[in-house]
Parts: sequence; C-alpha cells; structure tokens
Amino acid sequence: MEITAILGLLSGLLLLFWAIASRGAVGTYWDPSALMIVLGGTIAAVAVSHGASQVKRIPGLVLLVFKGKGAARVETRDRLVHLAGRARREGLLAMEDDLKEIEDPFLHEAVQLLVDATPPEDLRDVLQNQSYSDGLKGESGAGLFDTAAASSPAFGMIGTLIGLIHMLMNLSDPDGIGLGMAVALITTFYGSLFANLFFGPMARKLKEINEEEQQVKEMMITGITAIQEGKNPRMIASLLSAFVEGSSVDDEEKERAERERKAGAAERSAVASDD
Repeated sequence: MEITAILGLLSGLLLLFWAIASRGAVGTYWDPSALMIVLGGTIAAVAVSHGASQVKRIPGLVLLVFKGKGAARVETRDRLVHLAGRARREGLLAMEDDLKEIEDPFLHEAVQLLVDATPPEDLRDVLQNQSYSDGLKGESGAGLFDTAAASSPAFGMIGTLIGLIHMLMNLSDPDGIGLGMAVALITTFYGSLFANLFFGPMARKLKEINEEEQQVKEMMITGITAIQEGKNPRMIASLLSAFVEGSSVDDEEKERAERERKAGAAERSAVASDD
C-alpha cells in the first residue's frame, strides 16, 4: 500500500474541507450539475483522445498508484546473483528449478529464454523489445491522466461560461447576480481541484513507477546476459549494485547492510568469548 499517496490525497481534501467549513458555507460548494460538466467532459475528452481500450485501464492504474508496485531492486539483484551462482555450479539448465519461484513475468521469461539456450544476440533483442513495449504501455497510462489534467480546467471554464450565460439572461433580477456568479465559478473550482489534486499527481506518479520499472528491467537484462556469458557471481553482484546505489531503495540496502554488519560483529564477539 502506497501510504504517502493516500495520506497526501486525504490531507489535501481535509485541508480544503476545513478551509471551506471555516467560512460556514460547505453546501455552497456542492453543485451536481457543475460536477457532471467537469467529470463528464473530462472523461469524454480522455475517451476521444485515447480510445475505449485505454479508458478501461483507468481503474487498474488508480489501484496501481495507491496500492504501490515498488520495483524491488535489492531483491532483484539478490535473485540474479543467486541464479548466477547456481548456473556457475550446476549449469544453465539447473535454473529451470527456480522458475516456479520467480513471480516477475519479465524475469521469468528472461530465465526461460536463458534455460532454452537462446543465442546471446536474440536474447538481448527479445528482452529489450519487451522492455520497450512495457515502457510504452506505462507511458500511455500516464498519458491518460495528463489528458485529464489538461481537460478538467477547460471544462471547468466551459461550465463557468454556461453559468454566466444563464446569469446574463436574467439581469432583470439584480439580487440574484451575485449568487449566479458564485454558482458559475464552482465549475472552475471543480476543474482546478481535480486537475491539481488528482489527475496531475496521478500522471506524475505513474511516470515515476514506469521509470522505476524500466530501470529494474534494464538491471535484469544486464544480469541475465552476464549469467549467459559465464561471469563470476561476485562480478555480477558488482555490476548490479550500480543499479541499486542512489536509487529509492538505497536506504533499504544500507539498513540491511548495517544489520548484517551488527549480526556479524555479535557473532565474532560470541566466538571470541568462547575462546
């Protein structure tokens, strides 16, 4: 679960609600017609721009952002180093026994190709093409929310214009001009709210997830090709560590190394005391 994304959205909504409620006018900001104009128009614009097949992906993409799909660089590195050690000791075919434990579809396919003795050039080409295809799919998912972020303020303005037209048609009632203007501006409020608190952040988060997944796939390709070349597991570990250092999981790696260091120190101390 991506706690940061959930807390960010909830805190933004709560602060807005508090700011509105402090003025004692919560009901004034509720207008179903304005909401329909903004959301209906935004969904229509996304559908026209991307097609029905892409629109169907929206629920899954929203779930992806809030559920979180962290690309585990440390675990991936350790898995590849383990596979390298097994391949060096028992041969490439021995890795077939590890396939049932590999949940990542990309890594599973890579290991399967390696076990099937795919030529080096073909192996890299297949994996890079798959990675490129997955990257395009990730970019298209973020593009859905980019379109929504650009469209919702525009439809908010359209709703405001509709409200102003109705207001100007009833200038015979001066007392209702202020209220009519307020109602007309609600759609602009809705459009800006959805664009800046939901659609825009969703698009940026999906781009971040896609970039992280692409880095992990590149890490997998590097590890798999190194295994095929018969490189030493320690050398492979060093190659893959470059993908871990400076990444979002670098702190996790440092904490684990610190725990291992303390455990090793405690073990050495116990051995020394026994002596």
